[in-house]
Amino acid sequence: MNCFKAWKIKTEDTLRYSRVVRRLLARWYFHKGNRLLSDEPQQIARSIELLCKGARLVTSQARLLPIEGAIRKRVQQLRGRTFDWTEFAETARDRNVFKAAVIKPRISDRERGVIYVSFEYQWLRLLQIPNLKEFARDYTLVVIPVWSPPHGLINYLFPEAYPDRLVCTINMQKDLEDLPRISSKNIMVPLLCSNWVNPALFKPRSFAEKDVDIMMVANWGRYKRHHALFEALRRLPSSLRVMLIGQRDGTRTAEVLNAEAAAFGVAGRFELKQGLPHRTVCEELARAKTSLILSRREGSCVAVIESIFANTPVGLFEDAEVGSRHFVNEHTGRFLKHHNLAAQLQEFLAQAEHYQPRQWALDNRIDCHGSTATLNTALQRLAASRGEEWTRDIVPIYWGPDPLHVDPQDRQRFQATYDDLKRRFGIVLGPC
Repeated sequence: MNCFKAWKIKTEDTLRYSRVVRRLLARWYFHKGNRLLSDEPQQIARSIELLCKGARLVTSQARLLPIEGAIRKRVQQLRGRTFDWTEFAETARDRNVFKAAVIKPRISDRERGVIYVSFEYQWLRLLQIPNLKEFARDYTLVVIPVWSPPHGLINYLFPEAYPDRLVCTINMQKDLEDLPRISSKNIMVPLLCSNWVNPALFKPRSFAEKDVDIMMVANWGRYKRHHALFEALRRLPSSLRVMLIGQRDGTRTAEVLNAEAAAFGVAGRFELKQGLPHRTVCEELARAKTSLILSRREGSCVAVIESIFANTPVGLFEDAEVGSRHFVNEHTGRFLKHHNLAAQLQEFLAQAEHYQPRQWALDNRIDCHGSTATLNTALQRLAASRGEEWTRDIVPIYWGPDPLHVDPQDRQRFQATYDDLKRRFGIVLGPC
């Protein structure tokens, strides 16, 4: 065990989530963003970017509101002016919007089609459409933010540039309040990014057939906090079977993760699988008796709901700012304390057989089918408020991990729409 390296990893993590450190950094970003007083568009955009970083770090509503006010002033300064988006999103000029799907074709001049687009940087690509007003006239856009808090340059400026209102989902319940303040053009629908899981992809096993004790499905990013599991493993029996499934995150590769495990003295205590196809991940989750997400802050986290539909109870920290915590209860998993995690995991394993997460999820319709019905109702109301027709409902899609049609024939039936989008607007929609 490399005690110094383990201490360094833990200390950096503690500082990263310290309320005092976050407050100091938020003040620094607020000060730096306010110092950029130039009237030049690129500088204004940089100022908004810095102020947004500060907004994401504040720990109270009282500190957030003044930052939001400063951002709004910059947004007004920038209104109608152009700047280079590629400084903030390198792929802004890409015409392939692959995290997207047509969920209803355009029917007539009186009945728009509907397009679903996830990931903020993907929405940005739509701004390359030269005849954007025509696009917005023919299609209602459903945008899916993927991170929380939602304060970011794209979330502020995309609605300003887009010529119509946006149907917008959430990552945290708090987003229902935050996103309308960010833009009055956001029409909120209380669905999480993780609400689009397809239960048919999961084949649950009986508890006796489960051969993995603890599974963690998470990329190798630092914010996923694998080190918390490594520290707990030092105090858990070596006979436990542990599996980590994920993929590299920037410079953080499987080698980096294994080195961290060695620093905590638990090298070789788990099986690591990298870059598995999504359907294989779904199969693997069904093998686990328990699963863990140890992030303290991220978006809605689809892996939580995928675990629930695999009938594997999931554990999260009690203070986790993770949207899918909304679905963790006595039926689906448990909340964990940071102190003495090893003992809690042993207790979780001992009780794992008694959870019934999949049945609860099906009963409460938190899957792609229930979400389709919720979104369809919201869209139907929007059409009625506009005096437009609604003769055809949207079709169901699921997260896999791109938006995909539940019925593959829907993709074929909508091929003419996909072709028309490419011909008229120059964009390629959906996975290549």
